[in-house]
Amino acid sequence: MKIIIVNPFEGADKLTRVWANEEDKIDFRAEPLKAARCTLSFAATELHKYLERTIDAEITFAGDYKGKDFAVYLHVAAMDSKADSFTLEPLSNGVRISGEGRTGALYGAYEFLRMQGWRWFAPGIEGEIAPAKAQNLKLPESGKTFRPSFSLGRGFIFECVSRESADLCLWMARNRMNVSGYRPSSGPLGEKLGMSPAIGGHIFEPILHQDRMLPSGKTIWEEHPEWYGLPADGNKNKDAAQRTQFCVSRNDLMEFLGKELLEYLNGKWKQADRVDVWGFDTWGATCHCPDCIKIGNSSDQTLYFVSRLRRSIDQARQNGSLDHDVKLVLCAYEGTATIAGPSRPVPRNLLDAGDYITFYPINRCYAHDFEDASCPWNSAYSASLKSWFAVKPALPVMIGEYYNVSKFEDLPMLFTSRIAADLPAYHKIGGSGMTYMHLPFVNWAMRTQTQLLYAQLAWDVETDVSAFLEEYFRLWYGPYAEKMRQAYDLIEESWLYSSQWRIWSQKSILTQLFNWDGSDGRPPAGNDHLPPEKAVASGRNSISLMEKAMTIIRECAAAEKVRLAAVPEEQVTSVVNPVLQREMEMRRSQYEKRLGEDRRLLLYGIDVMTAMTEITAYHNALNSGERDIAETAWQELEKIADKLDSYYIPISYEQPGAGVVSRDALTRSQLRDCLRRCRRWRKQMAV
Repeated sequence: MKIIIVNPFEGADKLTRVWANEEDKIDFRAEPLKAARCTLSFAATELHKYLERTIDAEITFAGDYKGKDFAVYLHVAAMDSKADSFTLEPLSNGVRISGEGRTGALYGAYEFLRMQGWRWFAPGIEGEIAPAKAQNLKLPESGKTFRPSFSLGRGFIFECVSRESADLCLWMARNRMNVSGYRPSSGPLGEKLGMSPAIGGHIFEPILHQDRMLPSGKTIWEEHPEWYGLPADGNKNKDAAQRTQFCVSRNDLMEFLGKELLEYLNGKWKQADRVDVWGFDTWGATCHCPDCIKIGNSSDQTLYFVSRLRRSIDQARQNGSLDHDVKLVLCAYEGTATIAGPSRPVPRNLLDAGDYITFYPINRCYAHDFEDASCPWNSAYSASLKSWFAVKPALPVMIGEYYNVSKFEDLPMLFTSRIAADLPAYHKIGGSGMTYMHLPFVNWAMRTQTQLLYAQLAWDVETDVSAFLEEYFRLWYGPYAEKMRQAYDLIEESWLYSSQWRIWSQKSILTQLFNWDGSDGRPPAGNDHLPPEKAVASGRNSISLMEKAMTIIRECAAAEKVRLAAVPEEQVTSVVNPVLQREMEMRRSQYEKRLGEDRRLLLYGIDVMTAMTEITAYHNALNSGERDIAETAWQELEKIADKLDSYYIPISYEQPGAGVVSRDALTRSQLRDCLRRCRRWRKQMAV
């Protein structure tokens, strides 16, 4: 059999592989034809790579073809576009893959490979699922166009410049994710794969740092104390200047920030397609000066501020001092007091520019669906989200979820039911984009399912989730699929109250413990979902559920060792590099390695939940005068704390800078300092 991959550029028969890897030589904004050629050539090489492993065939490239042999025709409607919709169309001699833009052509190539049975469940060769060799290729029965449910973008928010991974970029493209944090080394690869580079966030804290020196030789605080917001009590001071939102009604400040942003866009942010512009993270404290109050509520003030930034960008585009457009992304977020929508019309220039907001329900509940009216935590967020659509015309809204929020510390949490219900709900409400904080880069383990289901529903909210999950377990765990599905269900149930235990809000038990000095005489820890009298029992039930899941995983791992021992040994092949070593190991022991990764992450989860439960038991018993119960809990707590202190959970990423650290499990539990305070108080009481 012969297969011709038609890459519609003259010389493609010889140069496709060259063009596919020339992203470092291309200015993707200024050279759209080369950009399209690079992306389509890469799509062609991906088709070649995987089709030759799918079927026995002679596969070649061509720039044009009119013969009768089987051909895969790549086509792009708009060379200068990154639009990601695509069409698969059967032909008499093959199939045509047509992208609305170059990204769509790449996604179409992956969809054709997906039809043959290829899957990419996790980054790298470890996450690749290969089909059995086929006699014939599978073709679409009729022409079909594929469009994303969340057209504004689908991706993740990364922290730290060190979060770079070619394998992750490829995984995202193969699963149709197109928004990622811009990183210098992987940036060109991301451009080739159709990513929209994003950057920014809480950028004004350093820009407006009180001690930053101005050309006058004075600090910003010395020269412009009026730029900082007026607190509600009317008392302004330097040390607390960034605890109140800056004064958006100051014209000179708006001009200053506009110039600062343009310097970033012409400098280190030159490659960014979108910039997140968030105010100070003040958790509700906004400027109370008369001029700011006249603008409207906190969201009105933020819209006014971003509108001024948009004016600076538009003027720079007109006078040629900025050579590319960029979308400005506001945040609807409690930290900036903008979770509720505006009370006044959205500025016209933001609507015309296509700027948008990202809605961040950081303290939402995961025991209930987002649209569950019986949950006061989520119903409040649902009302806030809908309020952003109430003012017409409304800005487009991207949803920013928190499946790995920093307080979760890479614990083995599963959100299968929530993702399955919430992404369609977000779409129905009007959300047109999805992102989440913060994508784990290592040790995905059972969280592989979270990343995969999230990516799939972000592309298609009408996905048959039951069928999708059945395929996941069957392909990922083979003979252990049904048992591991039971384990996942237990793990998901064990962390239903993850928010009530570990979010940033003062309602969470972890936050209450963090604010505790270790002494007695304090109110018991708990909240409306986990009242104090039920919190400890709930924690112990969670531990029991995870231990049951652990038993299943260990049984599967033991069975896999027996199975592998009975498999005839392949001819030993010498390997000459780490890539070949990894390929050989995954081919021979893929289930064993996956089960092992699940076990390691679950051990950490059991230990952390045990520590949280015992310190809560100690706290509540101590403060209710039950000294014997408190002492028993303390002894158990010291044992588990010692265990947590004995191993690392790699790797976390922290600002500023590269931020690559490998912390012990006790530190990552966020209980170390609370334990220290408890020990200090116990020592004082013993004297």
